[in-house]
Amino acid sequence: TNGQTYYYAVTAYDRGSEAFRFFPSENAITISRTPRGGTILPINAVEVRPNPPVPGFVPASVDLNTIEHVSGDGVGTVDVRVRNTALVPDGHAFRINFHGLADSVRALSYSLTDLTAGELVFDTGLDLEGRGTGPVGAGVLPVVATLPAVEVDTLASGFRAGSTTNARFKARYATTLPINLRRPGFPENLVVTFADAPLDTSRAAIGLPATPVHFKVVTEETGRQLDFSFRDLNGSRTLDADGEFIEVLTPGPDDGRLRPTWRIEFDAGRVQGAVDPPSAGDVYLMAIRKPFSPADAFTFTVRGEFIDESRARSAFDEEAPYVVPNPYVASASFEPERFAVSGRGVRRLEFRAVPVGSTIRIYSLRGELVQTLRHDGSTTGIVPWDLRSKDNLEVAPGLYLFHVDAGSLGEHLGKFAIIK
Repeated sequence: TNGQTYYYAVTAYDRGSEAFRFFPSENAITISRTPRGGTILPINAVEVRPNPPVPGFVPASVDLNTIEHVSGDGVGTVDVRVRNTALVPDGHAFRINFHGLADSVRALSYSLTDLTAGELVFDTGLDLEGRGTGPVGAGVLPVVATLPAVEVDTLASGFRAGSTTNARFKARYATTLPINLRRPGFPENLVVTFADAPLDTSRAAIGLPATPVHFKVVTEETGRQLDFSFRDLNGSRTLDADGEFIEVLTPGPDDGRLRPTWRIEFDAGRVQGAVDPPSAGDVYLMAIRKPFSPADAFTFTVRGEFIDESRARSAFDEEAPYVVPNPYVASASFEPERFAVSGRGVRRLEFRAVPVGSTIRIYSLRGELVQTLRHDGSTTGIVPWDLRSKDNLEVAPGLYLFHVDAGSLGEHLGKFAIIK
């Protein structure tokens, strides 16, 4: 209900235990007031008074076209939502950076920086799953979603254009080391280049003897040639038969010991007809998708709230200022309760749909000026009145006229009744 004051609190609740004989309990919500009428709120409570905005009000927004992935090659999405329009600075540019351990591929957290002001807004963002539970800063909530781990990009993987073989491969991660552990050659795309003569020799492993092979494995980004083990069932020295695989090896980050990292297998189920083995000129790309890492960053710009003159004029023409409640009968639901005062207490009547900066003059039916009110220039489209005259006297019951001077938007004349 517009104009009504609400209090919201966050508390923890204990259901209690019948077995151990203690009762249910909840955090205290101790909202109190000072003798002069001020409100004292604990840290777990807030006070809220919803009010309609002024005519022509346009809330703050994020220019979604400016959300740009400026560095890094991690895969994911970043959305930015306005949570408190009054706090969003106009025309400011922001940057989202990711943070994590030096040996970890996936970031552990993210931060938000106001580039225009040169200030760190927060560095405690932990929600990387897109749940929308991260921190809010400068009135905006970044919603970040990225992969849980490195994975094979099945759509981008395959033989490059110009390859003549009809062989098909599939790849998966070998789980000897944590998949997000950064090490030489990982995480990178792999390029397997084939030839008609030996290009490399596989490493010996249990049941897999060292064999000169007609291919080599190189990382795409750094060009690092990687070691591998190879199961060759038909003696062709290339990957062209069901059950054959290349097990790519990378050194551990601590001891340098070679460990299986990727397994590239011949996929017989996707081959039509007889196999045309990979040969000179055939190149296979095993592409990967990586989560956001400290190398990734996003930027975006925001627009602060403002009053649109044309919208304000249109709104003023469609909905003229009005009074709530009208008639005023004894009291209004949004009046504050009596506290540390004598007599009736504070009365409250509100003029709504009032344009920014307007002047409201209240007259009796005889044309006598009772009170003059002015909009305070905020984005709230209400002007309250305590039902007291310009001489600070309680006004009498009856019918009253009010005149709203909205400057360039025009004027409006209305009436309301007071019944005590």
